[in-house]
Amino acid sequence: MGYKHGLEKRKFDAEWNKNEKLYRELGMSDEQIASIKEFDNDTFRSDRAYLEKKVDLSDIEDKLQNYEFSIDEYDIEENWHEYISNIEKRKKLSELRPIERRAYYLNTVMKIAHRDISLILLAPRRSVSRWIVKIAEILK
Repeated sequence: MGYKHGLEKRKFDAEWNKNEKLYRELGMSDEQIASIKEFDNDTFRSDRAYLEKKVDLSDIEDKLQNYEFSIDEYDIEENWHEYISNIEKRKKLSELRPIERRAYYLNTVMKIAHRDISLILLAPRRSVSRWIVKIAEILK
């Protein structure tokens, strides 16, 4: 359930009317009460932006319980370097072209031969071999 400004404003006004009566009973002046009301109104308005964008996670949690997660193999194939814990190695790998990283993944993880990778990626076999060696050196 999202934020409903009209409902929240009515609640705020009702609470404020109670507080105003209490302030008058305690002997506060009209200036003091007006100052407090101005402050509370400013706070209410500033909170509005936050509350309108706030997401109730209980709704999402219910939906996720019924959802079966599956790892997108293509995403891992393309972005495996993001899982490298060494920051310098990860940075060097991210500077390479995706086709180079994909060639290394296909060879190392999928155990596909260089000549077959060259057919898959439509790249010369020698280039594929060079990419794989280059990445292996980075990961040493």
